Amino acid sequence: MKPLMQQQMINRFFSLYCSFKNRKPHEDIDPRLSIRPCTPTHPLIFDQDDLGSPSRILSNAFWHDLSWNRIKEELGELYVLDTGCGSGSYSDYLNRCSGGKIKQYVGLDVYEHPSWSLPASLSKRFHLFDGRSIAPYIPQETNFFMSQSAIEHFRNDQRYFSEIKTFIETHRQPMIQVHLFPSVACLHLYDRHGYRQYTPRTVSKITRLFPDSQCLLFALGGPACNQVHNTYITQPLARSGVDERKTKPDAYRRAVNNAILEDQKNQTALIDPSFWALVICSHWKHPLNV
Repeated sequence: MKPLMQQQMINRFFSLYCSFKNRKPHEDIDPRLSIRPCTPTHPLIFDQDDLGSPSRILSNAFWHDLSWNRIKEELGELYVLDTGCGSGSYSDYLNRCSGGKIKQYVGLDVYEHPSWSLPASLSKRFHLFDGRSIAPYIPQETNFFMSQSAIEHFRNDQRYFSEIKTFIETHRQPMIQVHLFPSVACLHLYDRHGYRQYTPRTVSKITRLFPDSQCLLFALGGPACNQVHNTYITQPLARSGVDERKTKPDAYRRAVNNAILEDQKNQTALIDPSFWALVICSHWKHPLNV
């Protein structure tokens, strides 16, 4: 079989597999899971990723607008564990967004990045791990678990969350988890990316591991942002291998801004978002109101 035909068959199988897993997205939802729209206070957050995808721009806006003061009230000094950290660039970005509230940042990834050895403006550590178990790498002082565009790449995401659950149950102190990951729309926007996408039904399998926690699921973006991604990224790359964010940067920025504003007015964004953000608060004295 020719490599191109083989790749097409793999892509087709992946699409069918994910479509099957993504069916019935709003059945059997954890009743404690509160699904909410996300309204960025700063629609364009380009300082972290100037020409990122709409999902990345929305993710950066979400991190920017997170209730950092409220989190600090519950947790005290923030000790962050970022799984799937890549270059670790979110360490400095989140420290700026939080107003310098991060005491320590530890990043885990299956690949070492050259930036890990650069001088740091805050306490940072990076570790290679095997992609299966994070338990040996969780610092005892950790109270903030995070991932950005990572859990879809974990072959066994339930094991990852089970290990966090064990840590939280052992320490019995206020902790927070913030995880951002792809929605069903990403299957057609990104093609074969990671192992899966997520729906409220599949997210509920995660939240049920934390029965005594507050669980919030935020819908980032919606159909308008998905269309911008398709127009400037997915279709041009499929046709000619050209990413039109690079050839039409100003038009792209305007399109993203307009799409974010349009999706904020569109109630269907809750059922067809561009990305999800899951927040789990464990052992908090008071709920997180956002």
